[in-house]
Amino acid sequence: MPDHAHTAAADHSRLTAFGDHLIALHDELRRDIAALREEAARLPADDAAGPLVLPDRLRSHCLTFCQALHDHHTTEDRSVFPFLSREHPELSEVLDRLASDHRIMATLLTDLRRAAAAPHAPGFRAELERLAVELLTHLDREEHYLVPVLNTLTNLPVH
Repeated sequence: MPDHAHTAAADHSRLTAFGDHLIALHDELRRDIAALREEAARLPADDAAGPLVLPDRLRSHCLTFCQALHDHHTTEDRSVFPFLSREHPELSEVLDRLASDHRIMATLLTDLRRAAAAPHAPGFRAELERLAVELLTHLDREEHYLVPVLNTLTNLPVH
């Protein structure tokens, strides 16, 4: 195969895998939130041994996850969603809903970060659970509506 044909085929393969790449990123987020939930479940009950103090490893894992999720949503909001809106105006309601999910999760992330950073974190489990439920629903929704479209793209967002 000539070099330019091979390059075109490779580019097309990368583009058709864009939706699959989103699923892979989401699977990482799913694994991380599951691991955080497992770690939090192993902590003593809030009143069992006095105030809940998060182990440094859990606090660090939580804050790293929160930043990664924030960064992922920021990229989607600033580049992916505007690009899809221009290329696929029929997705406008779906994209509005997904952006609304991001705003809800931004508030939940702020609450979870605050709970994780507190010297005593009695609300940590509840905040983590609120975020987990919202996130898992959102990831499924996003994949349902966007992956088929992303896997048919012939060009990518510029940003």
